[in-house]
Amino acid sequence: MHWASRVSGFLHGGPVDEPELQRVRDALLFEGSERGRRTSRFFMLLILASAISTYGLLSDSVATVIGAMIVAPLMLPIMGLAFGVSLGARAVILRSLMISILGIATAIAVGWALTRGFASVVDVESNAQIMSRTSPRLIDLMAALATGFAGAYATGRKDVSDTLPGVAIAISLVPPLANVGILLATGHPGLAGGSLLLFVTNYLAILLTGALMFSIMGYPAAYHAEKSRRAKMTAIIVALVLALVIVVPLGYTSLLSISTNFAQSRSTDAVTKWLEGSGYRLSSLEVQDGKVQIVVAGEGQLPPQQQLRDAMQGQLFGMPVTLDVVPTTTFSFETTGSQ
Repeated sequence: MHWASRVSGFLHGGPVDEPELQRVRDALLFEGSERGRRTSRFFMLLILASAISTYGLLSDSVATVIGAMIVAPLMLPIMGLAFGVSLGARAVILRSLMISILGIATAIAVGWALTRGFASVVDVESNAQIMSRTSPRLIDLMAALATGFAGAYATGRKDVSDTLPGVAIAISLVPPLANVGILLATGHPGLAGGSLLLFVTNYLAILLTGALMFSIMGYPAAYHAEKSRRAKMTAIIVALVLALVIVVPLGYTSLLSISTNFAQSRSTDAVTKWLEGSGYRLSSLEVQDGKVQIVVAGEGQLPPQQQLRDAMQGQLFGMPVTLDVVPTTTFSFETTGSQ
């Protein structure tokens, strides 16, 4: 316990007492006499940030998307939820969770509404900003975990709280939600689901490490003693559920990415070897949605397809293969000198 107190004092810069606990509550929670004003300000900023983010994504502008991250206030209820989880305070958890859910729905709705009018002219697949936010990666999880630690630390230390806007820029929260709205408006529900999964992964990772940092800094110890045992149990249960919710979808997407890369490599090797000595070459090969699409181009006699089928057996996790053969025609002519 003495060791834990020393760590807490080092991170926080001193002991956590009742006034300090109240300071953080005032900074993060939507409660008290200022609740109405803070709530209206939160949603106004969120709508503006979602609009900026939507137009930044549609215009494929990195700078505009970063600007939306600065304006976006969505980190506030997430940190409030992390704070509530660390305390095991159910009322705080439920209130912050409700604000978060309403904020998530608002950001998606803004993205959908602003895109709906000209959805037919938006080419999402050629837009790097949109496509880069359609699936979570392990590196995204690592960044989100670090962001949770940084956000809680910046909130808990009055002398570094001015770094919180920089923390908000470090992680993608509102842009994936605006992306969900854009993709739903343009008729890409599958990609929208991937973008939502990216947000959920970031959200839960920030929540988990934020709650851990608040706990290490000593805020639960300053909570009401008579509630400490129940609070600890609530915090442990919520933390375990969060960890499970993070690991399952990220594990699935990681496995899918590994299998896709493996199938891409094995298919490319098999097709290249199959076409050796023929008049054909591999034009393109894509592994998408659990299918392998192969396009070869050339002229002359195509090697026996059974050879390719045999080479791919047991290598593609049961993925179906489609082979398109594009014949090519060669023209040659002579040119004369200047006339």
